Order: sequence, then C-alpha cells, then structure tokens
Amino acid sequence: MPRREHEKKEGKFGPIFRIARGVTVRRDNRNMWSLEVTRNGRRKSKTIGSGPEGRAKAIQAAEEVAKRIHPASPKTSPMKSAEPNKPTFVACAKEWYGDNQNRWSQETVTRYEAILRLHIEPNPAYRQPIDRVSRNQVKRQLRELSKLRSPALVEAVHAVVSSIFEEAIDTGLIRDNPSRRLLRKILPKEHQRNVKEAAPMTIAERDRLMAVAQSTCPPSMRLALMVMAFLGVRLGEALAIRLKHLDFERMLYHVTESFKEGVFRKPKGGKSRFVDIPAFLAAELETHVAYLRKERLRLGIGGPVDALLVNPKDGHSPFSQRDVQCELRRACKAAGLEVRNPHDLRHTYATTLLMAGVSPAYVQKQLGHSSISMTVDIYGHWVPGEGREGLEAALAGGVRTGTGGCKIVPIPVPNLQISANENAMASVTT
Repeated sequence: MPRREHEKKEGKFGPIFRIARGVTVRRDNRNMWSLEVTRNGRRKSKTIGSGPEGRAKAIQAAEEVAKRIHPASPKTSPMKSAEPNKPTFVACAKEWYGDNQNRWSQETVTRYEAILRLHIEPNPAYRQPIDRVSRNQVKRQLRELSKLRSPALVEAVHAVVSSIFEEAIDTGLIRDNPSRRLLRKILPKEHQRNVKEAAPMTIAERDRLMAVAQSTCPPSMRLALMVMAFLGVRLGEALAIRLKHLDFERMLYHVTESFKEGVFRKPKGGKSRFVDIPAFLAAELETHVAYLRKERLRLGIGGPVDALLVNPKDGHSPFSQRDVQCELRRACKAAGLEVRNPHDLRHTYATTLLMAGVSPAYVQKQLGHSSISMTVDIYGHWVPGEGREGLEAALAGGVRTGTGGCKIVPIPVPNLQISANENAMASVTT
C-alpha cells in the first residue's frame, strides 16, 4: 500500500517532512536524509541514507518513532479518512532532479534541466497533483512534441517523465507509471524514423567555403572550420584543441577533451584517441600558434598559449558551439552553398577519404567510431564498389584473373528463339 502523505515544507537543503509533532525527516548539506526527534526541548537526529531509498527508509523509521511517541496522534474519522493532496508533478520533478544530479554527467544535468524548464514546468497538466496526471495527458504532450521536434527529443522528454513517475512509485505517492511503454504509441519503429541524412560537401564546395572563410572569418574561426573539415573531429573536440594536445613532430592531435557550454569534458564515448594531421593543416596550426603569441603580447595577456580556437572577445576562452554554427551559416551563404551544420564538415572529411579509396578501418580510427560497422553504416554508400571494374565483362561471362580484373572468355550466345514444338513441350513439362 502507498505510504500516507505527510505535510511537507521546503528547507535549506531540500524538503522537510513533518511526520508527527516533534518528528521530522530532512535532508542535510551532504544530501543525506536524517530522522530528527524533538522532545522536552532536546533534539536528537539519526542519519539514515541518501537518495530516494534513504528518504523512504527515513520516513518509515520516523513513522515507527511517531507511533511510540504519539500512539493516538494519527487519529482520523472512522467514517472516512481525509487524504491530503499529493505534491504536484512539477514539485516531484524538482525533487527528482535535486536528488539525482550528483550522479549525472554535467552534460546530462544540463540536458535534463532544459527539459524540465522548457517541456515540464510550463505544461498545465504537470502543475496538478502527480496522482492526477493521466496517461492521455502525457500521450497528448508527446504527440504534439513529435510533430515539431526530433524523435531524439521526444525520447528524452519521455525518459524524464517516466523516471519521475518511477520515483513517485518508490516513495508511495502513486501505484502505477502512466507513461510506461508509451513511446511505441507515439513514434514509429526506430529503423523507420526520419533520421537526418549526412550532407557532405564535394571537394569543390569545401574548397570554395574555405576560400570565403579566409576573407570573411576571424583567424580562429577559420581554423575551427578547417580542423573539422580536414581532421574529421566533432565540433566540441575541435573547440577543445590546446597546444599541449598537438604533436607537431609526429603530426598528431591527441583528442582527450570536448568543449561545450563553457566546460571542458571527456569526448563522446569517454575515450581518447590520436588523429593524424595532414601536413598543410599542421603548418596552419603552427602559424596560428605564432599569431596567438603575438596577439597576447599586443593585448598584454600573460602566460603561455593554451586553447587555440579562442574567441577574440576575451582572448582566452574557446568559441561557443553556437558561434561556430552561426559563422558557418554565414560563410555558406557568402559562398553560394547550401547551408550546412558543423557536423557536415566531419561528414565531408569521411566521405572524401572513402571515395579516394582510403581503408574504412583507417577512417573509423580517425573518426573515433566504436566499430567499423558504424562507419560503414553511415558512409557505406560513399565507398566505391570493389568489383565495379570489369563489371560488364563479368556479366558477359568473363572470369576473374589473379590481378583482380576480368578476362573475356568467348561463350556461345544463347538462342532465345523457341520452335512451336519446343514451346508446347515446355508447357507440358511445366
């Protein structure tokens, strides 16, 4: 049975539950739940545990203490128990966020905070008590969202809503999760969803974009576009380039960090890798390092060069991802090209190498894909067909030679004309 809901107020470190007179459960500055008993002016407390499980145990222990201290306190009418209102879904969402954010990565914290702010708190359905939020209301929100936004966002919102309901089940507020297994009623099967296809540039388009960037973009921004187009790294990995990550002797970039929303963090997948730098890009990077040193002297900024793709507004922090997206959009329009996003420069790098006959295994290593099958799944239709040479000869009856080509072997041309007797015999046989 669900636990009886207790009076609750907001404290300094989170909610305070009043179980009975002088018996409370609260969270301290260590995010630990404790039972606190005040009797005859003396206060005693006991730490129970952390997270939803610790809170549930603390409330249960407090209820047992309250029964011993006030055996007649939870009196209710024998005719009908007046059940207090449950907290709203939004209140439960904030508590869920506060209890769990310490175990999430910074990127997850930022994403979930945005989902709560943009898709949970403004929705009237979630401002009512959590036990009154219906399955149809959740379905309606996700369905409307799917008409405007990507399946990935719909999945993320559903995951947050479902997690909040699951925690409410653990704390005894509700018995069932109204959002459970709801996505299959909203989104098509995963392999049938409209996923944005890669939109790489041709070599001519890439070079035209770089020529325009040469004259229109700040030096650090132009280099950011070059790094993505000629190293194939992700946008965050490009922005995180520091001088200490570059080995100009071996012409390698050690991808160990990604930069997003003002924070350096581990790259996607949490694994570092080495990426080969083409000679012309290594020269550009060395020239840029020298330029940054001169700029730091001119501006009176002390210390060695660290980040390379710095925003000229402050002289030391990398550009934001939004800065690069906007600059690339302007450069594409100035070059008369279809507007691309930064990830399309990574696609351009991969398809250029594959169409030139570079091994997919090498491309996988450069891109940092977890497996070669991922590389082939994304870029397989840009890989030239291995057997294309000699295709016509093979269909005409040629045989493959040791060199990989096809040698024509004369074969009799089949006679496709059938006499009337043969045609009749064939029909009887059939």
